[in-house]
Amino acid sequence: MRKSIAAVLASLIIGSTISSGVAEAHQPLVLLDSDTSAANGPLIVDGTLSFAVRAAFTKAGQKKAFRAQFNKGDALTVQYLIVDKKPENTLRNNSLPTLVITDPAGSKVTMKFSERTKFYEPYSKVNYLYLGRYSSEAQSGKYSFVISSKGRAAITIGVGEKEGVVGEVVRGVKEATKPIASSTPTATPKAESAGYTMEKVKANNSAASCWSVIRGNVYDLTKWIGAHPGGSGAIRGLCGTDGSAEFAAKHQGQSNPESRLNSYLLGPLAK
Repeated sequence: MRKSIAAVLASLIIGSTISSGVAEAHQPLVLLDSDTSAANGPLIVDGTLSFAVRAAFTKAGQKKAFRAQFNKGDALTVQYLIVDKKPENTLRNNSLPTLVITDPAGSKVTMKFSERTKFYEPYSKVNYLYLGRYSSEAQSGKYSFVISSKGRAAITIGVGEKEGVVGEVVRGVKEATKPIASSTPTATPKAESAGYTMEKVKANNSAASCWSVIRGNVYDLTKWIGAHPGGSGAIRGLCGTDGSAEFAAKHQGQSNPESRLNSYLLGPLAK
């Protein structure tokens, strides 16, 4: 278990070197300020695959949430972690954000803080603390995870354990509904622009708006700067530039390392 979570957390660091035994499927997922409910938050399509979900709060009363989908009989595994540094490691348990897990039938479980187990994550060179772990046999359907703050804090929620498969996160897409027949022909939507221009990328070159080009795609890395457990420097250096060469140098030998950036993808770079 500890090895699996360490691998997940390692993928949060763009500049870290991933060992050959760790698949690029361990994707980070940073919750946005707009992810205030499970319905509005991102959906992890397969909750058995390893994800590290990062939630940062600036004050009490804030909420961030996401969902994960499971089949009946799947292993549901969840871990609650914090970085072992101030201010997080100085907060008492009753001052940390709460995590409520709701199953497809509506039953709720609140994560209990039963430990403060230290471990050093060697890839990112960051110390973490396990505060709680929960596991059960999953029901079929979508589980919701709602995190509520009690003050300024940042936490990481580990979901899933399977390695070696790239996971999928769906954002901003409503549930598919059965099409309704209509006698009125539907207009064919016009094709959108062919992509984002390099001029636009160069204009977004600050911590307030950080865009970068990686292998022909444009990513908005703004939310990652503040949530990066290893510091903001590795991300700030990519702002407003084509970071393909630097990214490739940091991830040699990996077949699809940019897959960990899926939640930040804006679209293709215009040619």
